[in-house]
Amino acid sequence: MKKSLIVLIGIYLLLFEINIFAQSYPTRPVKIIVPYPPGGATDIAARLIAGSLTEAFGQAFTVENRPGAGGMIALDQVASAAPDGYTLLVASTGPIAISPVLYKDRNFDPLTKMDGIILFASAPGIIVSRNNLKVRDIKELITLSKASPNSLTMASAGNGSFQHLLGVYFQNSLGIKWTHIPFKGSSPALNEMMGDRVDVMIDVIPSAAPMVKAGRLRALAVTTPKRSSQLPNVPTLEELGYKGFDKSGWHALFGPKGMPIEIVTKMNNILNKSLNTPDMQLKLGAIGADAEGGTPEKLNDRLRTELREWAQVIQLSGTVVE
Repeated sequence: MKKSLIVLIGIYLLLFEINIFAQSYPTRPVKIIVPYPPGGATDIAARLIAGSLTEAFGQAFTVENRPGAGGMIALDQVASAAPDGYTLLVASTGPIAISPVLYKDRNFDPLTKMDGIILFASAPGIIVSRNNLKVRDIKELITLSKASPNSLTMASAGNGSFQHLLGVYFQNSLGIKWTHIPFKGSSPALNEMMGDRVDVMIDVIPSAAPMVKAGRLRALAVTTPKRSSQLPNVPTLEELGYKGFDKSGWHALFGPKGMPIEIVTKMNNILNKSLNTPDMQLKLGAIGADAEGGTPEKLNDRLRTELREWAQVIQLSGTVVE
């Protein structure tokens, strides 16, 4: 009886300490790790989130860029940090949902090593073609692709990249085959398309939209049920009769596994409020992203589903990363 009482008192004191810690958080600057170099859509989105948290908490949330190994360097850094809320991660689809199943030798399961905080933005995929390709719409593109398998070339941001695997998903879903031409990033891939040296690409809106608006690429469809606010005149695959397509790039905030639930909840509430403001929606829209929001459970469910789906796509693609 006495031993049980001591255990209960110990548990109570621990919970009390956690509660006091959560109430005083943060007492020093917080690092938000981004698995990309500065200047890209994920980096910009992370800085927007950091600004909202800095304003709400009255303490600096600073972005630190740690690119490399498909984002795994950043994921490893955050997963090994103390789960006290002072080291966070802003990741997009590639690093958090694709790399863990692509780099199998790293044995990294984000569901057991990371706490989801909030899914805060998404960006539709967009199917684009070079202007001189003799297709005017998706139907003509699919007809041409089926008539001559592998005759069309598909650019991507690299072997195993989100763009590559989204292209594999699209081809498999419609029973067509393209010849994959990987590049080192979206920019060189899009440049080759504008030079009429590659036929098609499935990219995310932030990268492709400027070229589409300038008339240098032809936009055929977006890969989500809802049209993009950046390119509202581009139809969805759903509208065009190709049902069931809902693939987008997304940005989310994570922390190391075991963070105090009070801190996770507080950050989630702050960012949900921020995402509902016209100012934040306008700033995300400027990089081709739509505000999301929701509970940590929504993010964790999305991640669980996508890890499974991208593993299947990787298997179909035959992609191997040493």
